[in-house]
Amino acid sequence: MILVILLLVIPNVTSKNSVVKDKGCEAQIEVVNSQILLYEIENGKLPSSISALTKGSHPYLTQKQRTCPNGKKISIKDGQAYVNE
Repeated sequence: MILVILLLVIPNVTSKNSVVKDKGCEAQIEVVNSQILLYEIENGKLPSSISALTKGSHPYLTQKQRTCPNGKKISIKDGQAYVNE
């Protein structure tokens, strides 16, 4: 009986975990986009890559923020953050 309940519950939990990670990625993209804007305001130009936001003595992002919770890498193109598929 317990095994049957577990078999019914586990796929649901796994699915919700994936949704949470995807939503976390969307939020992380927004964080990166806000830092792109701040970089542009302070430097008068858009960053050429995500590396421009993570280097220097006062970086705009941490190294960890270059990656979404689902493990996908974030890149910048034309002043916008996107996820490498």
